[in-house]
Amino acid sequence: MHADTAISSQPLGGAESHFIRSGYRSRNQVEYFLDETDDSITWQPDVYPYAAARAKELGRDVLIDIGCGRAGKLASLAGEHPAWTFVGVDFGDNLSWCRDNHSFGQWVEADLESAAGLPIAPSLVRRSLVVCSDVVEHLVNPRPVLSLIRDLLNDGSAEAVLSTPARECRSGYDAPGPPRNPSHVREWASDEFQALLRASGFGIHYADLTRSDDFSNGLSTQLLLVGAQTEEGERS
Repeated sequence: MHADTAISSQPLGGAESHFIRSGYRSRNQVEYFLDETDDSITWQPDVYPYAAARAKELGRDVLIDIGCGRAGKLASLAGEHPAWTFVGVDFGDNLSWCRDNHSFGQWVEADLESAAGLPIAPSLVRRSLVVCSDVVEHLVNPRPVLSLIRDLLNDGSAEAVLSTPARECRSGYDAPGPPRNPSHVREWASDEFQALLRASGFGIHYADLTRSDDFSNGLSTQLLLVGAQTEEGERS
């Protein structure tokens, strides 16, 4: 676990605020996030390599990407691991683009704020590791996507790699919100997000900060490795 870089004057919030501190203002809605980015900058450059290394360490050869966007990072991994299976989950124009432009992968449509399950073969889930990179901050209600990930873990996926902005490193613990990025509903400080994950049924195996991009190289994104919570403790 990483050391906190600042101390907040406000206690953690409760479930109704998704564990964000009192006084923080989230957006009520955001526009659909179309994954069109400047190719000169790679956002969260270390998240997918970390996930692939962890999958290899665990002997898993399936990556399930929740909120895959246009799956550019999956495409890079597909080139490095041609024998692996890649499953991208998203909806709307992003998923249509994947189906039309990628010659690899299985593309599963799901609205991440309402889906109650994913039509992924159990045999694939049992060989998989899950990735959900910088997705939850785009969702008005993050609980359905967290439930989808937890269900995959309960059904045999090894672990899940999550990332999301670290508010304490960007605008400060006590920033009133909403985030500067207009496509973000809210941004969690690291201790808030970990509280949300524990309350959502996850055990946290690893948590640290990673690079937000490969231009500034600033460590302002949370990187977490989680498993299904067990009665014996966090480790599953």
